[in-house]
Amino acid sequence: MKIHYKGFMRERITRNPITINPEANFFEARALIHDKGVRHLPVIDKNNHLVGIITDRDIREAAPSAATLLSFQELNYLLHKLKVSAIMTPKEKLITITTDTLIEEAVKLMRDHNIGCLPVMEGEKLYGLFAESDALDLLVDIFGLNQKGTRLTVAFEDKPGTMLGILEVFKKHNINIISIVTPSFMVERKRIAAIRIQTENYQESVKDLEKAGYEVLSVGKWPSL
Repeated sequence: MKIHYKGFMRERITRNPITINPEANFFEARALIHDKGVRHLPVIDKNNHLVGIITDRDIREAAPSAATLLSFQELNYLLHKLKVSAIMTPKEKLITITTDTLIEEAVKLMRDHNIGCLPVMEGEKLYGLFAESDALDLLVDIFGLNQKGTRLTVAFEDKPGTMLGILEVFKKHNINIISIVTPSFMVERKRIAAIRIQTENYQESVKDLEKAGYEVLSVGKWPSL
């Protein structure tokens, strides 16, 4: 059976996010953000075209300060008249991605621009939303933290094929690998791998790794959850 997963945004995003109309008022937007527990509300028109985003921060900044001299009735009147379109960030100022953007590219965009979410577009229409929580879920998944496992931190030479020796040790001991993460940075001129293995009986594999010249720097023992 053919595997269709390609690592694109369409496979890892929040589909059908909660949205709001640009003609909605301040109170409607605030209620949605508070009641639904969301931080970002895409603003879409009747054709599902993205016109902007309103955030919990926009709501806080639009709210009057305690020092205001306006009466309660005056404040209510003004905030009922205040439309989402007046306090949102318009689409022209947003950074958006498409359904075919690679997941890691989306995460880098969020980090580079210090933004909390990315609208995912399919043409002019909103397809979904990729938020900080989605990026964190991805990180948890990459490290395999939703499965019980033993975590080994291993240092090795930064040479082609070096990782193969590690895999051969686990194959010898019939150990399933949950995840392998190898950051691009070096520690004392060596690469580091965080490897989660699906066993609590790690002692013999650690001995074989060290015999093969690998440095096992730490062991996070089973269970991890």
